[in-house]
Amino acid sequence: MMRNCFLWVALTIGVIVGASGVELVRATVKPAAYMVVEYEMTDRDAFQAYIKGVNALPSSRVFLARHARATALSGDAPKWVGIVKYSSLEEAMAFENSPEFQALIPARNKGTKWRAYVVEGLAE
Repeated sequence: MMRNCFLWVALTIGVIVGASGVELVRATVKPAAYMVVEYEMTDRDAFQAYIKGVNALPSSRVFLARHARATALSGDAPKWVGIVKYSSLEEAMAFENSPEFQALIPARNKGTKWRAYVVEGLAE
C-alpha cells in the first residue's frame, strides 16, 4: 500500500514537472514572422535590379507567395503581392535593417510603389 502511494506521488510530481518543462520550452521558442508586401511596378529595370540584389543576400527566409496576384475580398486588391516567412520577428527586422538591404531600397523605391509590413505568427 505504501509503495503504491509512493508511486502515485512520484508519478504526479513527474507529470507536473514535465508539463512545466513543456510550457517553459514553448515560452522560449519564438514564433515565425511573415512579411506581406503589396506593390505596383513602375520601372521594370529598377525593380529587376532590386530583385537581383535581394536574392543575393543571405537569409533563411522562405517565399510563400512571390509576384502573385491577389483577389480582393474587400476594397481594392494590390497589383502584386509577396509573402515571406522568417524564423522570427527579430530575424525579419535584422534583414530589413541590414546595411546590405538598406542599400537596395533606392532601386526598390524607383521601381515600385511599395507597401510592406511584418506580422508575428502564432507560437507552434
